[in-house]
Amino acid sequence: MKISPRIIVVCSAAALLLAGFGLLGSCARSERRAILCDGLDVQIKDKYEFVTDEDIKGFVDKKYGTYIGVRLDSLDLYRLEKMLEEKGVVLKSEAWTTNDGILHISIQQRQPVLRFQRGDKGFYVDKEGFVFPLHSSYTADVPVIEGTIPSLESESGEAWARGVISLVNYIQGSKKWRERVSGISVNSRGDLELRVNSGKERFILGYPDKLDGKFARMDKYFSHILPAKGEGYYKSVNLKYNKQIICRKDI
Repeated sequence: MKISPRIIVVCSAAALLLAGFGLLGSCARSERRAILCDGLDVQIKDKYEFVTDEDIKGFVDKKYGTYIGVRLDSLDLYRLEKMLEEKGVVLKSEAWTTNDGILHISIQQRQPVLRFQRGDKGFYVDKEGFVFPLHSSYTADVPVIEGTIPSLESESGEAWARGVISLVNYIQGSKKWRERVSGISVNSRGDLELRVNSGKERFILGYPDKLDGKFARMDKYFSHILPAKGEGYYKSVNLKYNKQIICRKDI
């Protein structure tokens, strides 16, 4: 079979082109191997202030070791990312280098949805129930749950925290309850309690579950019991039990 001269020319040109690309790639790799790291650029991608650029730079200096003056292709970017994500407040990190010799790090912080306060100690949780510490000079604007906060380090504690997050979302998702409920706390028996803007009653919810039923009973208290008895007659209203509203005049 005779091969057309035109085909030979086309194939030869293609081979030369591929060889040229290979040579350019090899030169680029050789050039990159010669580039040394000359600086660190940190980008914080969200509005929170749990960490700053300087915090991240100090952490990298301390935990990673020397990177300035090191060849770019010798930097362990994967190790750097995983090391940063071990900081509780860092949700995700990304590290990359550019040919101007700069190591870049992008940080996404965890988004707090609640703050738990137990005396002078406290912590935040994100929407997944992940616990991370308070910051010494920055306070996130999130609802605060005070009182006898249980340990959240067990599966039952994590489930309880997710339940409290659901409770807060339930209140914030309703105009009526958002305007009426002024605070949430945990009493010495571990029961969740609600405070309201008007009146001094404590509404005892217990465990953060079966919220529809508990808030329906709370609504019935305001629509039926309170008008009959008057403001301040009862001090506590227990909503824990199905189909029961237990009101007490004493605490």
